[in-house]
Amino acid sequence: MTGTDVALYRLDKTYAQLAREGAKVFRLTTSPMRAGDRLLMSYASGRPKCAIEAVVPHLREAGYQQDAAVRYAASDTCVSRPGLSGSALLSLDGNTVMGVNNTHNRDGESCTEGNPCEVGRDGTVTAVKGRGYGQQVHRIAACLTKGSRFDLRRCGGKK
Repeated sequence: MTGTDVALYRLDKTYAQLAREGAKVFRLTTSPMRAGDRLLMSYASGRPKCAIEAVVPHLREAGYQQDAAVRYAASDTCVSRPGLSGSALLSLDGNTVMGVNNTHNRDGESCTEGNPCEVGRDGTVTAVKGRGYGQQVHRIAACLTKGSRFDLRRCGGKK
């Protein structure tokens, strides 16, 4: 989880094959989420609307650091809780993956497992019970080659 908290899977079928079998195929954004963006958190029992309150320079939790995480607005119907990690954050049209829901501060503790804290550019640490966060995915598209193969060399990583 250093830098981000995203997992990628290699499938044995193409998007076209999956679509023919009835799977919903989503687009992947190439634009970062920004404060004020409106989204849908997609999970089995619903799609509540979310607003991005802020892009957090650093989010720390139990020794891991995630950069440019997004914080959901506190007044939203969009609530992150156990069991919803990995839920897609979709554009309002419901067709583009903008990010992935990943954590929330359970107990009000600071920077511990289940209690992420925000670290500002000046080093200020803030932890607020109930705050929920998601991860950006816009950089993934730059790593994809023709045929949607993942290549870390395309996006600055090592193979």
